[in-house]
Amino acid sequence: MDTKTSISYRSLRGRGVEFGALQNPLSVNADVARVLYADRLSKRQALELFPELEEHRGRIVEPDILFDADRDDFADLHAHEFDFFIANHFIEHLVNPIRFLQGLSDVMKPGALLFLTVPEKEHTFDRLRELTSNQHLWNDYENEEKDLCNAHIREFLRNKEPVNNVHPAIVKYFEDNRLPLSYYNGNRLPLNPFTRRRLYRFHRERSIHVHVWNRTTFDDFLTWINERLNLEFEIENCDADDSGSGEMIYLLRKRLPD
Repeated sequence: MDTKTSISYRSLRGRGVEFGALQNPLSVNADVARVLYADRLSKRQALELFPELEEHRGRIVEPDILFDADRDDFADLHAHEFDFFIANHFIEHLVNPIRFLQGLSDVMKPGALLFLTVPEKEHTFDRLRELTSNQHLWNDYENEEKDLCNAHIREFLRNKEPVNNVHPAIVKYFEDNRLPLSYYNGNRLPLNPFTRRRLYRFHRERSIHVHVWNRTTFDDFLTWINERLNLEFEIENCDADDSGSGEMIYLLRKRLPD
């Protein structure tokens, strides 16, 4: 059993919700934990937007709750009184991670858990990108950002590492939309504004790693925003995946009343 699954089995009890699971829902101990799934897309919509996932159709979970974590009101989750929340490789895709953490803190009952995993940038295609600063995140929060802006997409495209073995479904999409595959696999942006708009739309609809952290900067971010907004999170566990993937694993508990 890997580190992430071990922590999940040891810690998650009762009724919970996982955000954005798609084909990789977190493994939990089904004898003691029941998970509902929340996503902005239905399974059908996800397969239309990510045709390369067709081979994983049987593993993709159907959301019980349609919920866009960048746009929807977290108060809608309050009535469920969940015992735990799971954001497994999810927060880096959000335009406004601070809004997400604050929204969860507002609806979590005292003692509830947040199981959070984040990719460490040195182990992903983000290796060449700049780390996201707390000030950048605060600006997005203060500006109430909800949509992935062109500046984020440009930074991602100019600095991400090329992807090996591009899936045939992606190749077909680019051919159908008259987009050279080099714009997917390289760092050169189209000069033609119409071509650039199509490329940006592709990434905006599917999402990207909007923000990038390593262990030091994410530890600092959690400490900083927890104190600044008084989110009342206590860190129960802070670990790293033992497979060498660089995955960062956090278990946060909503503080119990004194």
